[in-house]
Amino acid sequence: MDLGSVQLFSVVWFLESLLAPVCFGVTVTHTELKSCGEDEGVCVNDLRDCGAWPPSSLQQNLNMSCYYQVSADRIRSMTCEWSEELSSHSSEVSLIFSSSVYKVSSCQGIFNPLAVLNITARIKNSLTGTEIWSQPQTMSLKVKPFPPVVTVLASTHDSLVVSWRSSSDGRCQLRHRPDSTPAWTQVPDSFSVRSGQNLSFSITGLLPFTEYRCAVACRGGFGLRSDWSSEVRGKTRDKEPSRPTEMCHRVDETTSGEALHLHLIWKAADPQKGEGRVLWYELNVEPGGQTQNITKTTALLVVEEGNYSVAVRGFNTAGSGPTARLQIDTRRRITPPSVRNLWAVSRYPEKRSLQVEWRISAAVNHVVVQLRSDASPSSCRWLRVHGSTTSAGLPDVKTDESYQITVIPVQNQQCGPTQSLNASLQHGALMEPVGLKILSVTKAEVTVQWAWHTKAGPIRVGRYMAALRGDSRSRDWRLFPDENQHTFVNLTPNTEYALLLLADGIPVSFVAVKTDFSQGPGVVAAATPLLLLVVALLILSVLSRTVFKSLCLPPVSSPRGSTAGRWLMNSDRQKFFKNLIDIADFQVTGVLAEKTLFFDDLSVPRPSEEDQDEGLSPAPVSSSGVQPPALSLDSLFAAQITEETAERLLQREDECRRSQEVKEVCVFDGFCGDLKAGILRGGGGAGLICETEYLSNSCFQVEAEDQSDQSESSEEHVETQTRTV
Repeated sequence: MDLGSVQLFSVVWFLESLLAPVCFGVTVTHTELKSCGEDEGVCVNDLRDCGAWPPSSLQQNLNMSCYYQVSADRIRSMTCEWSEELSSHSSEVSLIFSSSVYKVSSCQGIFNPLAVLNITARIKNSLTGTEIWSQPQTMSLKVKPFPPVVTVLASTHDSLVVSWRSSSDGRCQLRHRPDSTPAWTQVPDSFSVRSGQNLSFSITGLLPFTEYRCAVACRGGFGLRSDWSSEVRGKTRDKEPSRPTEMCHRVDETTSGEALHLHLIWKAADPQKGEGRVLWYELNVEPGGQTQNITKTTALLVVEEGNYSVAVRGFNTAGSGPTARLQIDTRRRITPPSVRNLWAVSRYPEKRSLQVEWRISAAVNHVVVQLRSDASPSSCRWLRVHGSTTSAGLPDVKTDESYQITVIPVQNQQCGPTQSLNASLQHGALMEPVGLKILSVTKAEVTVQWAWHTKAGPIRVGRYMAALRGDSRSRDWRLFPDENQHTFVNLTPNTEYALLLLADGIPVSFVAVKTDFSQGPGVVAAATPLLLLVVALLILSVLSRTVFKSLCLPPVSSPRGSTAGRWLMNSDRQKFFKNLIDIADFQVTGVLAEKTLFFDDLSVPRPSEEDQDEGLSPAPVSSSGVQPPALSLDSLFAAQITEETAERLLQREDECRRSQEVKEVCVFDGFCGDLKAGILRGGGGAGLICETEYLSNSCFQVEAEDQSDQSESSEEHVETQTRTV
């Protein structure tokens, strides 16, 4: 057979293997056949089919095919197959055989390779009671080979040697799969074989220390393929680890502060990638010469500050693998940020994979995702992704197992804090939020709290949300296992809200809440900007008025700037009168006239001292024919005032003080002014001659301030001037 025929044979075999599951068939052995009494040429496996054939118009074409087999114990059988659309697992199927070529003498002898039979199928639905009859199909019986017997002869770390024996001439096909995988891998080559011949084949490219299942099917001379043989199991041998492991470390301070904790994490060998399995790891730390055998992929050491060299290598039954080394300086620490919001979503049944999501606050070199099965904690899958990636897919996850997913950020071979989450293919993340409640409420904020528990029900949820509904704005917050509270802000005061816990958009729990009314510190906080604005406007107004007055209006002197002005504006001042010259002092009672005062006439020249010495006297001035004696100014001031004259003057002062309309005015302003000025200057006294009427109706007064200091000053000044005069 040439290469083209072999390839065509393989293609046909592959197509038949794909179409085989969509067919429905029934097998009848020769011992089950019975003859209908009236119809001697008809054989059935159910006597109810005898004589019950429907008209040909009700019969359907099933596109049926049949083949003949003889087992090792000489049991002959007939198997017919057709489309599964016309039948179901709850249907009753029976076959009716007849022959138009020869007469049937015995129903148990009609099954032979030379027989030509007419075959009719009856299909009855047990649920509905309806029946389907097929049109009779004439066909020659084709012999279908029996499945061969397969055994495993030998194995290596990556191959299995399989042997089988065929019951007929033809070609055989081989397929295999790992015990943990449902998908088969078919060997592309087909093998020519003769009846009774033993054939061996080596399956290569297998994984080390893995159990496989193998099966063989052969096609005979009539073109019919046998069923797949019983699955035989074989296990490949162990292989030493083929590559050094990846490592990272983290240094933490202890509670005492005297020593340091050195965390070591390394990648486990992946047998699925041909790296070989690892039974234990040998850990060596220098200086110190510490050597440990560890079955896990993590280690915790207590060290001091300094430089260390760490070596790790894996062992199994085949030997040890290459050594991975790491140089560590505990004084140079770089702590990458931990990932946040870790979550896992199942893609089952579309894919047998888990989608892992997370967030990270700063960029790192890469992120490591570990997948560890709860059924076999020693085995761990290690997935390395770029540091800017925030999700990763984990394929080939078993449906009946749960896993622990761990995410580790790595920066320059230094690990960040790890975050873990349990998940499974059927249920996704095995965590759920419970106990959603209100923690605190203000007029514009609501703080909610929840707790995380292991998922109890079989419900698979891809996303949990906390939603706040109540006003025109919708507020949603996604929940993650590393958070247990959240604050909704910018809410409307005095408004009712509904807090919902959503699982994939479906409400799970409900809590009612109402925000507080705007009062207390909130009102003060809201009014403070307005008050500051008002104060600023007032200050600006005052400044503007001041600037306007200073620039646009002339300056006006203020009366408060002087002592006299302040005295005049004082409404509580006390007024009193002080006589500079009391006229009563100048009155002299004589013989000729009572209360008559004589002054020197200022207009008449006074005699000099010489003339006085010579006995000359001034010219007499007559008054009413009486010549009064001449008196000097000194004698006038020295004269004593009588009691009657003093009482009269005091009465006049009181009358002048009470009267607000009467103002005392000197008759001779010029004269009185000159006299007052002379007295104040301290000059010599001028000669005065006044009549009695003038003296009795005139006075010299000055109005003084009520302030004590000024009054005392004025009195001292007047007293001084009086003495001088």
